[in-house]
Amino acid sequence: MTGQRYPTRRSRGLLGPVLGGLVLIAALVAVIAFRTQLWQFLKWAGRTINHWLTGWAPAHPRQTAVIVGFGILALVINWIAHVRGRLRAWIFALVVEIGLWLLFWNGPGIPSLNDLMGLRVARLSPTEIALSGALVIAVTGIVFWLLELRESWLAYRHQHTADDE
Repeated sequence: MTGQRYPTRRSRGLLGPVLGGLVLIAALVAVIAFRTQLWQFLKWAGRTINHWLTGWAPAHPRQTAVIVGFGILALVINWIAHVRGRLRAWIFALVVEIGLWLLFWNGPGIPSLNDLMGLRVARLSPTEIALSGALVIAVTGIVFWLLELRESWLAYRHQHTADDE
């Protein structure tokens, strides 16, 4: 009966696991041999990434309020997508979030939503618009996928608990 529910996987040979193990051992040897250079690279990469993540943050409180407000709106859109469906709903939510963020700051042939709403928030640079939008959309997307993961885990746990009784 378990064979129907969980099909067995056929072995594809021994070469894959042997090569994978050898690559892992070689990588470990390389990390140990070049640990000083690796540590210097990781410190440099950490400083660079830290500058990228914090350098875009606007000093103006109204711009920060817009970013936080967009984050709340994106969370609501992602929650609705979570309730509505799975991947297709999330892709729809992603497209809507990107579109709203770009329309707020830029008006392609029309006034921007910033101007239409009368907020008159000082304009961000294109890099700041892209980085702040990507960061907010990524964080709220993670929340969506955590909700999906939790729902899948509860369904899995319920299915196996009900079968065991």
